[in-house]
Formats: sequence, structure tokens, C-alpha cells
Amino acid sequence: MNSDMYLQNNNQAYIPYTPGGYNKSNLKKIILIVAGLFLIITLITIFLVAQPKPESQQSKYLKSATIAARKNNPNAVVTNINVAGGFAIASVNDPTSQSQLNAGNTIIFKVNKDGSMTQIAVGSYFGPLNLLQLGIPLATQAQLLKINIGQAKQNLASQCGYSNGEIGFLGFNGSFNPGEWQINSAALISLEQKLSNAIANQASNTKSDMVICVNAIQKNSSYTTDNTTYISTFKIQVQFITSNGILTTHNITFAIGPNYYSNYTLDGQTI
Repeated sequence: MNSDMYLQNNNQAYIPYTPGGYNKSNLKKIILIVAGLFLIITLITIFLVAQPKPESQQSKYLKSATIAARKNNPNAVVTNINVAGGFAIASVNDPTSQSQLNAGNTIIFKVNKDGSMTQIAVGSYFGPLNLLQLGIPLATQAQLLKINIGQAKQNLASQCGYSNGEIGFLGFNGSFNPGEWQINSAALISLEQKLSNAIANQASNTKSDMVICVNAIQKNSSYTTDNTTYISTFKIQVQFITSNGILTTHNITFAIGPNYYSNYTLDGQTI
């Protein structure tokens, strides 16, 4: 019988054996799996790269500050922003300006709850007292300026003119409304002495923060002259500033007249 015509009795056909065929088949499967995985990883990488990167918090601050600054100056460029305690401080310049704005100024913002900002002041310099008057506490000032609280207090004392326990007096040499009147030197010396004594007496009776300077406010002042006695009474609003940056408003009056008459009051009390 011809061997080529031989069939096994179980009716299975004879399949020729190919050396290495099984290994080649597995290799092809592995190559296809690796290629598929590589393709998937590549597609995922391309997708991730194409996605917009999340905006940093600093970039958000800078964008909000720029929007606020450009409401006042359409060409404003804002840089070097620091944010703390609901306030922000930054540098701003106008490249198109021929004035100080070209070189740059300091700008102060109030940070709103929604992340937007409102410009509250711009100028060449803001000392600690100026920032207190804008409502920025001393601790927040330290964070904004990247200094410690001790340095912030020292800066305030320097601006106030406080030295060796002597209270500083600011603004009393200016002109007051109405009429742009000024305090003469003799009355000013007496007024400063009276206020220093009154503040020292208050400090001895309480454990409150120490007052380091008195700042005269140029508004809300007045004066009257009695046509009978010729006594002139002057009213000035002042701010007491403590070493911890607490600011309070007070009213003082001083009256001068013939025969060396003088009288001084603080918040309605004679001093």
C-alpha cells in the first residue's frame, strides 16, 4: 500500500511538522501585543501633552492684578506680586509713559472673595504707617514684604519718629483747612508736651499697647475766634499708632488767647 495514501484508523489527517513553528507563532503574538501597548501609550502621551496645563495660583494672582490695574491704566504691566491676608502688593509700570510710571511704581490691591482684585493705591513708596491707613495690619505687611514681624515693627517706629521712648509727632507742621492755617512753634511745643503727658498717664493706668506716635490728619480740622475774648480755638483730628500697629482716631483742641492764655483737650478732656 502506498504510504502517501495512508490514513490513521482514527480518521485524523497527517499534519507535517515544521521546526520552530510554535515559537514563531508566539513571537508574532508578543510583537503584536508590544506594538499595541506602545501605540496606546503613545496616544495617551499625545493626549496628555495636548491638554492645557493647570494655571498656577501665582499666575492667577498676576492675571487678576493686571485686570484691576488696567482699569486705571490700560497699558499697565504688573510684576512681582505678593498676596497675603486679603491684600496684594506688586510692581507696576507703563512702557508707553514718559513719567514715573515708565520706571515703575508700587501698587496695592484688595483681594476680593471671588479672586478678583481692586486697586486701592499706587505710588512710589508705601511705609508701614501708610499701609496701616489702608487697612493692612502689621502682620500682613510683614507677609507681603517678606520680612519678620520684628522688622515690620522697627520700620513702623522709624517712620513714626519714635526713639528712646520719645513719642513721634507727624503732620503737625502742615497746613490745615479751612484757610490753610498752621500751628506756630510755641503752641506746637506745648501741644506735643501735653499730648505726651496725657498718653504716658493713660499707659500707666492700663496694660494696653504702647503709643509710639501721633499723626495729625489734614482733614476734619477747624478753628473759631471769639470776638469778645479774642481766644482762638483750633480743632485737629489725630491718629494714635501703637508699636503693634493698632491705629485709633482722636480729637484734640487747643485754645490760645491774650495774656498767655492756653487750653488743651483730648477727646473732650482737659490735658
